Amino acid sequence: MDKPGSILVATDFSRDAALAASRAVALAGELGVDDVRLLHVVDAPWLGTLQQWFGLAESSRQGLVDEAERSMAGLVSAIEAETGRRVASSVVVGNLLEAVIERAARADLLVVGARGQHPVRDFAIGTTGERLLRKRRGTMLVTRRKPVSSYRRVLAPVDFSKHSARVLRQATSIAPAAQIDVLHAFEVPFESKLRFAGVADDEIHRLRQHARAQAVDSVARLVAEAGVDAARVRRRVEHGYAPRVIVDAAREADADLIVIGKHGESIVEDLLLGSVTLHVLGEARCDVLVVSTAQP
Repeated sequence: MDKPGSILVATDFSRDAALAASRAVALAGELGVDDVRLLHVVDAPWLGTLQQWFGLAESSRQGLVDEAERSMAGLVSAIEAETGRRVASSVVVGNLLEAVIERAARADLLVVGARGQHPVRDFAIGTTGERLLRKRRGTMLVTRRKPVSSYRRVLAPVDFSKHSARVLRQATSIAPAAQIDVLHAFEVPFESKLRFAGVADDEIHRLRQHARAQAVDSVARLVAEAGVDAARVRRRVEHGYAPRVIVDAAREADADLIVIGKHGESIVEDLLLGSVTLHVLGEARCDVLVVSTAQP
């Protein structure tokens, strides 16, 4: 997905979910996307238990659905009145994670708020947000800020894997008016062990300089491979632990969007998700677009 043809917003009617809907509609206007849909899942597994124990009627579940549909109608009316754009909506009953994943499979871009009434929020181990990110085989935007304007300052961390060019192209297409900072964070392999073994600081410094020079060349090749306008791209190579370097660089640049890749083509790569992507999602103050590297 370079430019989305359809956008799905998962909402729980919280303030953060409303910001996600606003950003989705703003993106749709900027990118010329006509298909925007809001989804709310009535996720109440306890209803079945209460019905079994106390013989509660089907009206209990229907009451929740009716309340959700009223909230959805209010949200849709507010968005359409503010933007003049029409949005579709649906309210379904079921498991939150399964329902969102199933319907998001039909959309090019899934948009969620970073926090909310449901635990699609902190992206800590075991939360619905983390599980959603692992199972989603498409691009996902996690919003944190009110969309006062289109994205203007985008940070695109890259690791020179085979997916890095896709991440860079996605950054330029989702934010067509933005300056793109392409960032690579590097470390000297086994640097701490080299120090422990008594390797001199001058030699470690030489190794760092060599690694930096290689990274600078690799960034240049990546920009050329991605086929993006080089005038829009600033190249950054920083030494340090990648998750911390990315978060610090985003704050330093006052980035309003981070575009980062998610591997996950295999079980092993799924496990690696937590080391960088989850850290960035948990610590970044701006919106984060997670680009699925499992896409063709």
